[in-house]
Parts: sequence; C-alpha cells; structure tokens
Amino acid sequence: MSMLSKPWFLAVLALVMMLGTQYVALKMSWSELFPPPPKVTVIKRGDPSPLEWSFSSEEIDRLRDELNMRIAEVEAKEQELDLYQARLNSDRAEIEDVKNSVELMRQTLLSEVVKLESSEARNLKTLSKTYSTLEPAATVSIFSELDDATVVKILFFMKSDIVGSIFQEMATAGGQDGKLVQRAAKLSDMLRLFTDNTAEKKA
Repeated sequence: MSMLSKPWFLAVLALVMMLGTQYVALKMSWSELFPPPPKVTVIKRGDPSPLEWSFSSEEIDRLRDELNMRIAEVEAKEQELDLYQARLNSDRAEIEDVKNSVELMRQTLLSEVVKLESSEARNLKTLSKTYSTLEPAATVSIFSELDDATVVKILFFMKSDIVGSIFQEMATAGGQDGKLVQRAAKLSDMLRLFTDNTAEKKA
C-alpha cells in the first residue's frame, strides 16, 4: 500500500509544507519586521569661541554720544541740586541765627523796660524833687548807689533840663573806663522805653 494513501502521512506532509511556507514568508519579511538599528555618527564639537562684535555703525555711535550727553546733563543737574541744597541749608542756619538774635534782643529790651506802679509814684515824685535841688555831681554820686530801674523812675519825674544836666555831668565825669558814659547812654535808652502805669503825670 502506498504512503500517499495513508491519512496520517498526508497530515504530516501538510503540516511540514505549512511550516515551510511560514518560514519562507517570515524570512522574506524579517528585515521589515525587525529592521537593524540605525547607524549614529557622533561628532565631537569643540568649545564655541565667544561672539565678537567687530563692527560699528554711525547710528550706534550717534546713540552712544547722545547717551553720554544725557548722562553728563543728569550729573550736572545733580551738582546744581547739591549746591542749591547746601545754600538752602546755609540760609536756614542764617535765618535761625537771626531769629535767635532777635529773640535775645527782645528779651534784653524787655528786661530794660521799666514800669511805674501807682503804689510807688508818690515817693518817687518826692525823691525827684529832692534830687532836683542838688548839684548834678551830687545827684550822679547818689545815682551810683542805686540800680538802673530806680534811677529811671526818678528821672521820669524830673524836668527835662535837670535830666539833661545830670546826663551831661555823667558824660563829663566819665568815671573809671568810661562806665558813667555807658550808664548815661543806657539810662537814656531805658527812659525812652519807660512805661507809666499810673494816672499821675509828671508836673
């Protein structure tokens, strides 16, 4: 009996042919299914050289000159502001000194202003009449023992010609280091600022 007529043989033959066909098909499509890895070429690059700007244009030069000019103007303005601030501080200090001087003068002036109260007016009028009968030199000698405020109050009730003769005596005598002359000037100024707070007036 021939082998081709046996069923098992035909089954094995069909299996072998099927496997062979699949092997051939796989072999033909192998490169498509599993392509080889691509070849990569590595190129080592050296350190990049710094970028240099080796050209200049008229526009850039113009902008640079304009920028430098603006910077110079700003610096000049800052110097002017500094000078103005310095002058302002100096003026403020000077004004403050003037205010202090004026205040000192005001305090000094107030300290030299003599006020006459009604309670002492009668006694002062009596003293002024008594001193008016003395020689100017004697009156000056007595005044040297009295304070300026009291002397001014007495002089206030004296007649102007008698007051003038007393001041003349003080100016003529002079005193040590001209102190009588200085006192006569001070008494004259205090007499000018004298304030009479009484209803009684000079006779």
